[in-house]
Amino acid sequence: MLARFFKKVPAATIVVPMIFAAIIHTFAPNLFVVGPMTAAMNSKEGLNVIIDITLVAVGSQLTFKRLRLALHRGLVLFLSKWLTAVVLGYIFFKLFGREGFLGISALAFIAAISNHNNSLFIGLIGEYGDEYDMASAAITAVISVPIFTFLTLSMLGVADITPNSILDLALPIIIGIFFGNLDKSFCDFLAGTQTYMMPFLGYAIGSGINLSAIFKGGAAGIILAVLTIASAFIITLPADIFINKRPGWAAISIYTAAGNSVIVPFLVCDLDPSWQAYENLAAAQLGTVVIVSSLLVPFVASLWLKIRKSRKF
Repeated sequence: MLARFFKKVPAATIVVPMIFAAIIHTFAPNLFVVGPMTAAMNSKEGLNVIIDITLVAVGSQLTFKRLRLALHRGLVLFLSKWLTAVVLGYIFFKLFGREGFLGISALAFIAAISNHNNSLFIGLIGEYGDEYDMASAAITAVISVPIFTFLTLSMLGVADITPNSILDLALPIIIGIFFGNLDKSFCDFLAGTQTYMMPFLGYAIGSGINLSAIFKGGAAGIILAVLTIASAFIITLPADIFINKRPGWAAISIYTAAGNSVIVPFLVCDLDPSWQAYENLAAAQLGTVVIVSSLLVPFVASLWLKIRKSRKF
């Protein structure tokens, strides 16, 4: 019965544990917290460890044999996502200024469309992708940290980038690449890691989600989440289909927002205090985007694949 239920839910291995953990974290955050080990499992500490393990596994799949195609897929997604963020961010900023529209500030909008939950992307690879998609996740991981948002915001003269942030992200991937190419058995051993890690990854992501953020972010946060997902169809989806020759689920799946997007307004305001008027509201709205996009994107990706298959385009 449980197996049949999982088959009906898109990306169930990551989505179901994520929803379960989010409900617990919202209404009874200490329910499963008994000691240090269970506390880590039900907090961001556990998520960071699981992400590091997953990134080592991701890097191990980036062998020289797969490098060209993996780089091709990953760079197309990366560059098209960045181009979308820069173009839409520029248009939004020029049309509406810092204040934005419908209560969505330029800071919140740019932070949302330039971020990405690589953990969810890796989870969807287990459902729809192959070993080349898994290897390309080493490239798309760059979008999952505030660095990518800072790169976009810096083009408007707002933010700066720290080398340590880049190294913190890259080191697990580099370790995986090194050992994966050093010993093929290591690469083969870690090939199925993402499949087995998905329920734990989903639970860890959910442990950092408080559903009350939806109410704090309000309708504007939900609208921002929908705009974020919709922006995938402008540049990235066509690029994935016509350049990567892929069905397009990957393009949709990188239009989520990671939990770290919530801290972007505070980091930006540290660099430029003139944004402080939008700081708290932007953070609340981004919290809503994290939840709504994480829940909707697996279903949107699944629906897109069904539409594409039925209409054969």
